[in-house]
Amino acid sequence: MRGAFWALFSVALVSAAQLLLRYAMVTLPSVSDVSTFIAALWHFAPGTGSLALGLAGYVASMGCWYLALQRMALSKAYALLSLSYILVWGAAIALPGWEEHFSWRGLAGVGFIILGVLTIFRPARRRPAGSASS
Repeated sequence: MRGAFWALFSVALVSAAQLLLRYAMVTLPSVSDVSTFIAALWHFAPGTGSLALGLAGYVASMGCWYLALQRMALSKAYALLSLSYILVWGAAIALPGWEEHFSWRGLAGVGFIILGVLTIFRPARRRPAGSASS
């Protein structure tokens, strides 16, 4: 169970990091103009803190991922990572000023993600004693 805690904490961190990085990239100058971008970072322009926190969130998420993989199977832990797509999609729609729009297609994708995670975490059926395996 501790493995699931670390995996879900990693999902929360990486979701927050993605949202922070999106905000930073919308707020900061374009990376194509390298000198302007570096000057904005150097002078702590709006978005710089979000960029730093987003990158730190990714690093912290990797640490949690490492702890999760020590405590649970990769096949189960990897399935939990897909929950990040749901969190980011929902947050991008719900957060004011992000101008992301709800779509039924996106909701269908969320449904498929949930079905996939539930399928992977479905308890295994036990075979009756004496049954032959094929």
